[in-house]
Amino acid sequence: MIGPAYYGSLGLPQYTSMTDSDLKENEMPNSLLEKAKEKTIIFDGAMGTLIIAAGIESIKSPMLLNVEKPDLVIDIHKQYYAAGADVVLTNTFSGNPLKLEAEGIDAQMEVLNRQAAKLAKQACPAGKFVAGDIGPSGKTLPPIGDSSTEEMQEAFYLQAKVLIEGGVDLILIETMYSLEEAVAAVHAVRKVSDILLVASMTYNTTEMGYYTIMGETVDRCASTLAEAGADIMGANCTLGSSDMIELTKELRAATDKPILIQPNAGKPVTDEDVTYYQQTPSEFALDLKEIKEAGADMVGGCCGTNPEFIQTMTAAVSGNSAVR
Repeated sequence: MIGPAYYGSLGLPQYTSMTDSDLKENEMPNSLLEKAKEKTIIFDGAMGTLIIAAGIESIKSPMLLNVEKPDLVIDIHKQYYAAGADVVLTNTFSGNPLKLEAEGIDAQMEVLNRQAAKLAKQACPAGKFVAGDIGPSGKTLPPIGDSSTEEMQEAFYLQAKVLIEGGVDLILIETMYSLEEAVAAVHAVRKVSDILLVASMTYNTTEMGYYTIMGETVDRCASTLAEAGADIMGANCTLGSSDMIELTKELRAATDKPILIQPNAGKPVTDEDVTYYQQTPSEFALDLKEIKEAGADMVGGCCGTNPEFIQTMTAAVSGNSAVR
């Protein structure tokens, strides 16, 4: 299991959990948007990267760890908070019924999502936040696939309802490659609650600029998602931190909403069927400092990042880093 011995080598600070007295004194945490007026909000890094680092390379779904290895999930959350994260994501990226059905565990949807929220809240210190993580459905819409926006919306609704009932502070819809699916997810969350809502698309770089796989522009995604009810616009995954700098500028020009940027740790490299990332935490942090200067209000990491990346990035964007 990933634990103090592993992270001690990274020089991470000791984690302090929320006590009962903390809860009484801080029953209503400060609004994340209010805090964003004072500082750059830090989100956590990859969950899957640390699951693999813990020696778990074969499991039907990472969601099952919420009930089979809860201590591991809590430990990962704690390490990210200790590294400087203001917000951690629940271990529910694949937690919608459609995705779980493909993995043969859709009957456990409610239990797995509710447990994930419980674990993240248990790890959360006073003054910090938990985001309910909602990833893609795993289905595609016509003419490519045979799903429907109604089917997707129902799946996202069911997951969001459990996460919100579980006490998350906000919802993050992430890694969406289809604007239509992202809008379905936003509408689903809004059927449940007016909770703070982030909608994050994933983009590719082309000779013509940044586009989703489905061919949607940054400007179109930002305006459509805002109209649908998202409070914060985001971009994550697919691209490394250096490619995200110009994307941030484009997204900043497209919206007056707060922006969340979560790059991968550079470009993935595959060797003998093993995929890994070569970027160093210092390189990542330098790019994230530029991303902040380009207009990001909130930053974090995606694939390949770990607590060392988040700690180094936190120092860089707060102006306390010697990285250069």
